[in-house]
Amino acid sequence: MSDDTKSCPVCAETIKEAATKCRFCNTDLVALAASKESLAESVLFTGHPAVIHSAWQWLAVACTLGIAYIYYWIQSLATQYEITTQRVRIESGILSKSKESVELFRIDHFDVLKPLGMRLLGQCVLQLRSTDTNFSTVVVFGIPDLEKMADTLRECSLRERTRRRVTTLVQA
Repeated sequence: MSDDTKSCPVCAETIKEAATKCRFCNTDLVALAASKESLAESVLFTGHPAVIHSAWQWLAVACTLGIAYIYYWIQSLATQYEITTQRVRIESGILSKSKESVELFRIDHFDVLKPLGMRLLGQCVLQLRSTDTNFSTVVVFGIPDLEKMADTLRECSLRERTRRRVTTLVQA
């Protein structure tokens, strides 16, 4: 093989490097690469929630002359989010840690709540609701562009359900 050729990932025949379709097996190489890429789990967000995510928290900070800020800062450090295209992981605690993980294909409802205090700061709360009795609701807050993240998670959830061939039963 030379520098301007490669082997087809499906039939292993030698094709041009710039080819987008194999001339031997008619495989669309671009679609094949995209489907393999969608199978891989990629990180959408990792980090802690915002220290102050509500106007009411700012009010508490002002009333306590900043002492409440220390409390909210410790609360923020105690929570770690890792949101990927396949799951949501929440690690909480400072000395003792607890880890919760929910697969996106199990999520049935994505509720975005915008209480007044959060809306004033451009924040919201994302509730991920599942029919799984062990893990019925996951609450995510304090993440930048959380509303956009909810739409992305919904698309990832639908993709995961299709990939795993999972269907939901509607109870009447």
